[in-house]
Amino acid sequence: MKKTFWLFIALLIAIPAFAQDDGGGGGGGALTGGGNQVFTRIDAVNPMEPVKAFLQSKVGITLSADQEKALRPQVEASFQQIRDLAASVTTQRGAQGQEGGRRGGRGADPNSLAALQSGPAADQLKKINDDLMVKITNGLTADQQTAFKKYLNGEIKKAGGFGALKVTMEEAGAPLTAEQEPQIQGFYSEDAQQRAQLLRESQGKPDSAKLADIDKTTMSKVVKVLTAAQRKALLDSRAKPQ
Repeated sequence: MKKTFWLFIALLIAIPAFAQDDGGGGGGGALTGGGNQVFTRIDAVNPMEPVKAFLQSKVGITLSADQEKALRPQVEASFQQIRDLAASVTTQRGAQGQEGGRRGGRGADPNSLAALQSGPAADQLKKINDDLMVKITNGLTADQQTAFKKYLNGEIKKAGGFGALKVTMEEAGAPLTAEQEPQIQGFYSEDAQQRAQLLRESQGKPDSAKLADIDKTTMSKVVKVLTAAQRKALLDSRAKPQ
């Protein structure tokens, strides 16, 4: 299952098979974060720095002074939302006694956002991040947007799951329809549940053959609801080296 959400919170944890996502994942057109999160810590002095560093190092984008000025209030607002979320989680865990502390582990860095990447806070964290991704994208030039979308789509495809399938179909010119999407998302959700159960039963060491069987079953369900053009796009994508 995807370990996210999914210097963006942590760089993508790639899972090679399409069926290994939890059914979530961002679609290509939405320009969501894929598996990339904007901030890794809540003690950054200048929240713009991680954004600028990521865009430059990963996408080769350098923000102009005007772009940085326009984006700064939005970046700082999102950063504050994450800080508020972290404070809320800390308060809740404190009210529950030592349970939260044990879960986070002794000596855990209080300024790290790793603890928010699982549990109820993960969905809120993902929403804040994806909203910020859209704002960042809107602040880029047309050429920069194209480069940024290409990068994000590449990360989504590496992660696998429904998001990867959706991007693959869009890039092939055979996008999933409104009727297909909920059906296929359901297949991936079932897949994720089966993988989670297998992980529990195997104590984190699942049999590769059983994982392959789950993948095969999921793909057989997906293929049945795809058009001929979509099936070809999926076959071509899976034939390429990962």
